[in-house]
Amino acid sequence: MKKSLSFSLALAALVTAPVLALAQGDPKGMTWEQFNALDKDGSGTISEGEYYQFMEGAFIELDTNRNSSLSSDETAHILTPEQFNQMDANGDGRVNRQEFLDQVMADFHRHDSDGDKQLRP
Repeated sequence: MKKSLSFSLALAALVTAPVLALAQGDPKGMTWEQFNALDKDGSGTISEGEYYQFMEGAFIELDTNRNSSLSSDETAHILTPEQFNQMDANGDGRVNRQEFLDQVMADFHRHDSDGDKQLRP
C-alpha cells in the first residue's frame, strides 16, 4: 500500500474480521476485502470521514459492557498494555470515546503522508 497501515487500521481490520490477528506494524495488516469494507463510497480510498465513522462503530463494538469506556480487559485481544496506556490520555485506567477517537484519528493523519485526508491501497 502506498500509505502504510497503522495500529488503528489494524484495529479496523480486526474489528471487521475478528478471526484475524492484529498485525502491528505490518502494512499488509488489512486485506482488500477489509479495505473495501471501510471504503463505503467505493472511491478506492478510505476518506477521513469514512474512517472516523468506522472507528465510532468500532468503539461501540469494543465496549462490550456498554459503559461508554473501554477497559484493558475489553481491549486485551487487540492492544498491548503499553498501547492501552498510551491511549488512556488522562490515566484513569479507562479509554473513553474521545481518547479512542483522538488516538485512531492521529494515526490516520500520521499515515496520510500527502495530507489529502485519504488513504489509498
